[in-house]
Amino acid sequence: MDRKILLVLVCLLTLHFLQVPLSASDRTVRICNDIGEWPPYFYYERHADGTKSDKLVGATVDSLDAIFKRIGIEYEFDLIPWQRCLTYVDNFHKTKKYEMFSEAGINTWRKERYLNTREPVYKRTNVFYYNTAKYPGGIKIKTVTDMEQYRICVATGLSFERYVKAGLNKALVNTNHQDYFEVLRMISLERCDIMPANLAIIEGAERVNRFTLPSNVSYIPDATIEEPFYYHYWIARSSPRASMLQTRIDQAIKALKASGEWERIYQKYLSNGSGLQAW
Repeated sequence: MDRKILLVLVCLLTLHFLQVPLSASDRTVRICNDIGEWPPYFYYERHADGTKSDKLVGATVDSLDAIFKRIGIEYEFDLIPWQRCLTYVDNFHKTKKYEMFSEAGINTWRKERYLNTREPVYKRTNVFYYNTAKYPGGIKIKTVTDMEQYRICVATGLSFERYVKAGLNKALVNTNHQDYFEVLRMISLERCDIMPANLAIIEGAERVNRFTLPSNVSYIPDATIEEPFYYHYWIARSSPRASMLQTRIDQAIKALKASGEWERIYQKYLSNGSGLQAW
């Protein structure tokens, strides 16, 4: 066959396949996050008797609804074990299962593996939880190195890199705990001294009766690092539409912020909204 004719046929076939409509599954962006729930951001709605329904609700759910409605793409949001979620998104090119995970803070490990939205979705309110019976006069933490006089515990998978970058000895941090709530129980039992945490997560869990803060546990504001801690959405770098999703999601978030809808969503669940008003 003449090479020119062959080239034309190849080009025509390529154009044909490019114009084939995406299947329903290809059009849908599948998103995951931690099965442990993060009320008031994402959690299962409770029945009158306190049992969980199958319906996911929260500020994250409402904001994702608004984003994907604006950009005209369907999405699904599932809660699965956190490490499994990260692995699925990291290996999207192989599994084709989850293309994104929702909010998480920026750290080096994530930046190497995933593409984050440039627009932050909300700001974390940082606090330190501690045992009031063990420390009746309160804990004294003004700098990151002040943390080192206490036994520091965090939940597996939660980022504390910002403290390490500011001078905290990483070897002093115990990460062998399933979630925030297990760490708080360990603090109550005096097996851990302090936990840096997002205040909204603990208060949100109490509001849906998922967790009751032990009576001997309280918190102080975290004043160690002035730089705010922002959360972003994350996209699989191996997704062929990663750059497109990043751009369109960022554009949607900007538009929602400009219209005031973004804050209305977050103020429905949090007294201080997203915390981004001054961003």
